[in-house]
Amino acid sequence: MAEAPQIFVRTSDGKQFHSWASPTAETPIAKLLESLLDEYPLSQHGPIDLIDESSGKLIDPEVSAGTVANRILAVRTRYVSDALGQLDTLRVQEAPAVDYFHEPGSSMITLNLWYPGLVRIDSLEGSKLVVKGNHRAMLTLPEDFPEKPPHILWLSPIFHPNLSADNEVWPMRYNWSDAPSVLTLVTALIDTVVGLTIHLGRRFGVRCRQVQNSRASNWYRRNRKAVASLAKRTRYRLDGPLIGRPLESTNVHWNVKGALTGGDPTVFLSRRAVRGILEIGIRNSGWLIGKQGRRGHAPWIFVERIVPLPPHCNSEAPVNAVGVLRGGQGQNETPPTNDQLRPLDVHLQDGEPVLRFGSSLNPLTGYLVEVEVVLPTNPTLQSDGVLRQPITVRGPHPEQARQLSQVHEPKTSPEGARSIVRLHTKELEPPVCMYCGNLCFMGEEWGACVECGFIMHGECLHQLEGCPNTDCPRTALEPRSSERLSETGQYPFKNEGW
Repeated sequence: MAEAPQIFVRTSDGKQFHSWASPTAETPIAKLLESLLDEYPLSQHGPIDLIDESSGKLIDPEVSAGTVANRILAVRTRYVSDALGQLDTLRVQEAPAVDYFHEPGSSMITLNLWYPGLVRIDSLEGSKLVVKGNHRAMLTLPEDFPEKPPHILWLSPIFHPNLSADNEVWPMRYNWSDAPSVLTLVTALIDTVVGLTIHLGRRFGVRCRQVQNSRASNWYRRNRKAVASLAKRTRYRLDGPLIGRPLESTNVHWNVKGALTGGDPTVFLSRRAVRGILEIGIRNSGWLIGKQGRRGHAPWIFVERIVPLPPHCNSEAPVNAVGVLRGGQGQNETPPTNDQLRPLDVHLQDGEPVLRFGSSLNPLTGYLVEVEVVLPTNPTLQSDGVLRQPITVRGPHPEQARQLSQVHEPKTSPEGARSIVRLHTKELEPPVCMYCGNLCFMGEEWGACVECGFIMHGECLHQLEGCPNTDCPRTALEPRSSERLSETGQYPFKNEGW
C-alpha cells in the first residue's frame, strides 16, 4: 500500500509550518485549502492561495496531492483567488459585457470587455473611425499584491487618448491606495474605455502627461459631448427592455423579506442585485440600476443590477439609477445624485441589506427578492382562494395560420405564361459583426445599416443604438440618434439573412 503523500505548508508570516497527510495521492489540493480555513477564516483573510516555494508558481486547487508531495507550499492571502472572486462579482453584474480568462498556476488574468470604444481602420480608401465593442487587456498581479497594484497591459487596437495597444495603461482619476481592489480597478478601466473619465492633456504643450495618442486627444476634445452621450447610454443601460417586470412577471417568483407595509414604495430586487449588494457593498459604493413606476397610487422600484462606483466619483446620477449603495470605504460618503432623483438608499448592516427611501431615516420594513422557481403550467389555487393561470404567448389559431400563409403565397402565373424563377442570395460564410467582431451565426438576429451597409448583431444594435461607422449619418456617436430611435420605436437598420 502506497504511503500517503506528506505536504508541508509555511504560514503566511513565514514563522511556522503545517504538516498535512493527504488521504490518497489523488486527493485534490482543494481539500488542503478547506483544512486551512480554520487557520485563515475568510472573514479575516479572504480567499487563500498556495505557492510552490521551489518554483514560485501558484498551485491549482484541482491538482492532486501526489503531484506536490514532499514539497513546501507557502500560504498567500488575498492574492489571485481574491482577485478572481472580485472579477466573478463584476462579471455577474455586467453580464455579458465583462469576462475573463485565468490560466491555473499563473498570476496573469486576461480581461474581455464588451463596451463601445473607438478603433481607427486604415485602408486604401483612407482612414475611418469605427465604434468597436470588443476590447482585451491583461492584468498581472505582483508578488506583493494587494499592497502594490496590478499591471495593466492593453492588448487590442483602440483610438483613445489614454489607451494604446501593447502598452501599459492605467484608469484615469483612479488611485490604488484609495480603493485597493480589482473590482474597483476594472470598473474605473471600463469608465476610461467608454470615455466617461479621460485625460486630454493640454491643447498646446511639449509634454502631455498620461496622453498616449495626441491625435486621439484632439479628436476627443472636438467630440467630447458625443462620446459622453454614447458612454452614458451604454454604460448604465438596462439589460433588455424589461417589459412587464417586475409586476407582470410570470417566469419568476418573489419572496418577501421582512414585512411589507403601506406608504412606502414596494421594492423588488433581482437575484444579481441582491448578490451585488452583498459582494460589492463590503468594498465600495455603487449605483442601483433599474426602473421605477406606479400601480395606481402605489409606487414601486425594481433594482436590476449594481454598478460599482470608483472612489471620488463626481459624476451625476445615471438616467437609469434608482438609488445608491453605500459600502466599504464609502459608507460615510454619499454618492452624487441628481436633484430629480429620490434615491433608494441601501447599505449593509451585519451582513444584511438595509433599505431606506428618500430622506426618511427609518428603514423600509420589507422588500421582495427574486428567486428561481419553475412555475406550474396548470392553474394553481393560491392561499387567497384565487385561481392563478400563468400568462402564455401562443401563435395564431391553425385556421388563422392557414389564411396567413395563403395571403403570403406568390400568385400562380396564368396558364401558358413563362414561369418566373426568383433567385435568393445566400452567403456561404456567416458575416462578421462590425461592432463586437464575432461571427453572426445562423439563427442570430442581425442587420445592416440602411445608409452604409455595416453589419451588426441585433443584440449589439440594441446596445449601441446606432451605426458603428462614425462617418455614417446614423452614427451612434450622434447624440440625437437615441432620441430618433425612441421617437420612432424602430432601429435604422434593415434585417438580413444568410
